[in-house]
Amino acid sequence: MNEREKMLITKYDLLFESRLTKVETTMSSMETDMREIRSDLRWMLGLLIGFSTTIVGIMAHGFKWI
Repeated sequence: MNEREKMLITKYDLLFESRLTKVETTMSSMETDMREIRSDLRWMLGLLIGFSTTIVGIMAHGFKWI
C-alpha cells in the first residue's frame, strides 16, 4: 500500500466516524421523543376512558337505567 491509499483510508474512516456519530445522536433524540409521545398517548387514553365512562353514567341516570 502506498501513502495515497493510506491517506484515503484514513479520510474514509474519519467520514464514517462522523456519520456514525450523527446517526447515534439522532437516534437518541428520537428515543427521547418517543418516550414523550408514549406518555402523552397514555394521558389521552386515560382521559378518553374517563370522559366516556362519565358520559355513559350520566346517560344511564337520565334514561333511568340506574
